[in-house]
Amino acid sequence: LIIFQATAAQQQQQLAQELLAEVRGQLAMLQSAAAKSTGDAASQQRQQLRDQLIAENAELRAEADRLRDEMIRLQMRNGVAQVPLLRPEPPSSASASATVAAPTPSAAAEKPKADSKAGSAATAATAAASNKKPGKAAGQAKDSGKPAESKKTAGKEPTAADGGLDVTRLDLRVGRIVSAEKHPDADALYVETVDVGEERPRTIVSGLAAHVPLPELQGRLAVFLLNLKPAKMRGISSEGMIMCASASGKVEILSPPSGVSPGDRVSVAGCPSPAERPPDAQLNPKKKIWEALKPHCLVDADGYAGFNGARWLVAGQGEVRAPSLKSAQIS
Repeated sequence: LIIFQATAAQQQQQLAQELLAEVRGQLAMLQSAAAKSTGDAASQQRQQLRDQLIAENAELRAEADRLRDEMIRLQMRNGVAQVPLLRPEPPSSASASATVAAPTPSAAAEKPKADSKAGSAATAATAAASNKKPGKAAGQAKDSGKPAESKKTAGKEPTAADGGLDVTRLDLRVGRIVSAEKHPDADALYVETVDVGEERPRTIVSGLAAHVPLPELQGRLAVFLLNLKPAKMRGISSEGMIMCASASGKVEILSPPSGVSPGDRVSVAGCPSPAERPPDAQLNPKKKIWEALKPHCLVDADGYAGFNGARWLVAGQGEVRAPSLKSAQIS
């Protein structure tokens, strides 16, 4: 009997140990699941915060661009020339003493008299060094025999005629927005599928979510810049840019004339047509071509889009305009 009771006690002790081990295992599983759930919630919260910060950053960047464009528009209205910052070729040692350095845009706007005196002093010094009259020194370089840069042209704003601002390099075309939807990873962006008259539609990402309701984009005709280098915006490659007018915080999509079709070229009055001078296949982002041309692309006081006052148009159809904005920046 004693042996039987001892055996039963051992069995009960072993069963108790097995139950205790099972309880400990379940407790460990519950602790692990709780830790994983907490980690997933924290990770999800961090991702939401990251997405929120990215969206806010995009909105701030768009606001900074709008304020910059507004400042440029006001400067141009008040007669302040906007000179693109193009990197000049370094002057040779032979002509360095005979060339008057072109002032920066701000210096040219603030101290024109000082620049004129400095240019005259440089011309006189060059004439004295070469034992020639100042007039001849200003007209000729000492060794090359080529005309030197005169004071009147130093710092002059480049134009389309001299190759500094050639708007015909832009590939502007009419496109139809086949479909548009919100960007899956950015609340401030739209993703549009656009028919521009090519074999396949293009994908274009735009920051219009805060300005244009999504239903207004469906099936809409607009003007697009199509030779920018494709760039990824929150993971989606954008193959162009929709052209809009902006002023005083309001943004509108430019409207092409009635009767146009996807793929129709947009040209500038008085400039060679795209057939006569084809645009660049792709603008070199290092050359900042669009950045140099952009301040000169404006909506005039009558609401028509233009470049330096020459209107954008579709041959045989009419002119491009903003729906309601006037005296606005195009971007």
